Amino acid sequence: MPIRPENRDRYPADWKAIRQRILARAGHRCEFPGCGVFHRSIGYWRADRFVPMPRVLSEGGAKVGDEIACADGSTIKIIMIVLTIAHLDHQPENCDPANLRAWCQRHHLRYDAEHHAQTAYRTRRAGRAIGDLFP
Repeated sequence: MPIRPENRDRYPADWKAIRQRILARAGHRCEFPGCGVFHRSIGYWRADRFVPMPRVLSEGGAKVGDEIACADGSTIKIIMIVLTIAHLDHQPENCDPANLRAWCQRHHLRYDAEHHAQTAYRTRRAGRAIGDLFP
C-alpha cells in the first residue's frame, strides 16, 4: 500500500532495498498463511481464494479492472495482485525482517483493519476538536 506523505519520514532511507529483500525472502508470494499468491498475478477472488485469470477470459480480451458477469448471477472483478510489506507492530521505524511480511493487499488490509479503525477514529475526533475552536 502506498506510504502516506505524513509518514514518509518514519521509513528508513533504504526502504526500497528492504522491501526488495522481504519480497525475495517470500519468493514474491504472499506470506499470509494459506495464501501464497504471486506478485503481479492477474485473476479474481472467489470464495476467499484467488483464481488466476482463465485463458478463455484473457483470450476474450478481459483485462484488469473489468467486471464480468457469471452464470450464477454474480460478478467477478479482474485484478492484479500487488504485494505490500506489512509491519506486524504497525511501526514503520521497526524494519527488523522478523517484523515484516510480504502480503497481498487483501491480507494486509485484513490484518490492519483494527489499526485502521482506531486511526480513523482519532482522525475524526481531531477534526471535530479543531471544528470546536473555529465555529
